[in-house]
Amino acid sequence: MNHQMFLDQLATFPANTTELLRQIMSQSGRLDPEQVDQLKALMSLEIDDLMKALLPLAAAMSTCPISHFSVGAIVEGYRENAQGPLYLGANLEIAGHPLKNTIHAEQSAICNAWHQGETRLRRLMVNEAPCGHCRQFMNELNDIDNMDIVISQLGSEQKHHYKMANLLPNAFGPADLKQETRLLDLSTNQLQSPDASDELVNAATLAAQNSYAPYSGCASGVALRLDSGAIITGRYAENAAFNPGMIAIESALVNLRLEQLTNPKSKVVDAVLVEMGDSISHQSMTEAMARNLRTELRVFTI
Repeated sequence: MNHQMFLDQLATFPANTTELLRQIMSQSGRLDPEQVDQLKALMSLEIDDLMKALLPLAAAMSTCPISHFSVGAIVEGYRENAQGPLYLGANLEIAGHPLKNTIHAEQSAICNAWHQGETRLRRLMVNEAPCGHCRQFMNELNDIDNMDIVISQLGSEQKHHYKMANLLPNAFGPADLKQETRLLDLSTNQLQSPDASDELVNAATLAAQNSYAPYSGCASGVALRLDSGAIITGRYAENAAFNPGMIAIESALVNLRLEQLTNPKSKVVDAVLVEMGDSISHQSMTEAMARNLRTELRVFTI
């Protein structure tokens, strides 16, 4: 991520909103409901128009060394009859790796919300129409049929509202594989840390406990230690169509980028993968991506 691009985009907002918007950096790409309400009042905008105004800021988080095409997405967490928090995300391309490893903006924003405790989303706004990959990924979400999907290109005032049934008719999803759970549902896989004395292993195990793997059973989590001492984690998110899922290291990379909003020079010094090895394994892909971070990966199979 070009950190200066984010700061430059932040500087385009009215001066009376800057202090509030800077909280996005220290809150892992999140605005709390009270902050959202304050911004709506300061900018005289309803929620759709505020999210639209924030899209360029989300897109400025993009890392796109291959396409040079920035996409931003924002999701709103669900609160009954109240404003929900907003979570920002952007596309993340990984130079030197297959295009298949690209993390899309919609995935990034949803991943951000999931790791910060959301179990349901009210709406998603993105500056380009979701591709088929993202539509299938979103089809896995808890209560997806009721989520509002808004498409509004940068530079355009038009906003187009859809439901998933409009974007993915006759969809294949969890019900076709007789799965009752959904991504974002509260779930805890029963795992014990393979080394309770190791803080990073414990963090990866906790991530694996909260991962979503109803089809393979390969609950998995990744933990990254930064040179600052901070620990970043990522969970596995599976999909009924298999390929649109996100492995744990991909989720961790989303959260690493959010950490780098405040610490842009952070470096990874240690990495751990904990997984339930059985029918599949994420070890080889995770090792390859860890090498991209210039760190060795420690693997624990339960």
